[in-house]
Amino acid sequence: MSVPTTRVHALLHVPPVPFTPAEMRVAQVLLEEYPIAGLGTVASLAKRAGVSDPTVVRLIVKLGYEGFPAFQRALLGEVEDRLRSPLMMMEARDEAQNAPGGYLASVEAALAETRRRDLAENHARAATMILDRKARVALHGGRFSRHLAGILHTHLVQFRPGVRHLNGTHAEMVDALVDLAVPDVLIVFDYRRYQADVVDFAEQAAGRGVRIILFTDTWRSPVARHAEVVFTAPVEAASPYDTMVPALAQVETLLACLVEQRDEGVRRRVREIEAVRARNRVTNSGGEEKREG
Repeated sequence: MSVPTTRVHALLHVPPVPFTPAEMRVAQVLLEEYPIAGLGTVASLAKRAGVSDPTVVRLIVKLGYEGFPAFQRALLGEVEDRLRSPLMMMEARDEAQNAPGGYLASVEAALAETRRRDLAENHARAATMILDRKARVALHGGRFSRHLAGILHTHLVQFRPGVRHLNGTHAEMVDALVDLAVPDVLIVFDYRRYQADVVDFAEQAAGRGVRIILFTDTWRSPVARHAEVVFTAPVEAASPYDTMVPALAQVETLLACLVEQRDEGVRRRVREIEAVRARNRVTNSGGEEKREG
């Protein structure tokens, strides 16, 4: 029996067959230090979970694997997928992808998968956290995903004050930790290959009691173990580079939920912003002359 490597983590969260209490302890150990905890021996995993060796093997079989070696091969496959660089993917994938048609078809498939995996309660919970006026909201992302953070930030400042995009130097990022505390919210974007400074910042913020919303891929950034809400999106496409289209769709879906949950405070802020923009001729609308410069 074969199980796609991308499903290992999901299977531990939602097993195909109910776990016994002892098996649940094994699953918890695996999830707490995923995937490293599963790359040792059966005996070492059993000892950490406080169960017998046969209990570990039974759990692995319940997940759909023929045995512990097959389970570890799946984990190693996930590690390889996580760490693939564009160069490795160029070498691994056939360049004859029938672009652009083949590429667009692969992105459409990724969007369809995102729709299947997205949970309405995740969006509702994230929207409630973001609209909590007692909390400040900060956004942080990696080399490419910081642009997603920037898009979301540009929208959020229209909904509420106290929103900040953390996009400065290392020293500025370190200083930003001082201003984060309970009950603030940190929105993190982190996709394979997970960025060490982003993970480290999120871990330190969590240690200060900050609530975390994470946008990541199906293999899940290490930040996931600290997050209250996790959005996962497939990133593979018919290209050496991962696609951010599903992630952007998740951002825009979250914005739609924020619009649904808006209160009079949000309406008043948007009206004030529009009035200030009109007075300062920020946009060229109707027959108004275009502002020079």
